[in-house]
Amino acid sequence: AVNEKSAYMIEKLNAMPQIRSVTGLGLMLGAELPEDMTAGEVAAKCAEKGLLVLTAKTKLRFLPPLTISKEEIDRGMEILAEVLRG
Repeated sequence: AVNEKSAYMIEKLNAMPQIRSVTGLGLMLGAELPEDMTAGEVAAKCAEKGLLVLTAKTKLRFLPPLTISKEEIDRGMEILAEVLRG
């Protein structure tokens, strides 16, 4: 269950052209951003649209609850993709 959700989320993140790499374990994931984007700015824009993400230096950190649904993952990834596109 968690591994399926993790693989699904990693697949969604890797499909975004702005994401350079994805690391992590289970649903504790980190996404490396391009050098021209700061994690803080991206996280702030995501929060404005209802997606809460954390930062770790140049990475975005995702710590969703283990009970997250694929629909909720999709909604969050849509918000992130929209923010990354500018």
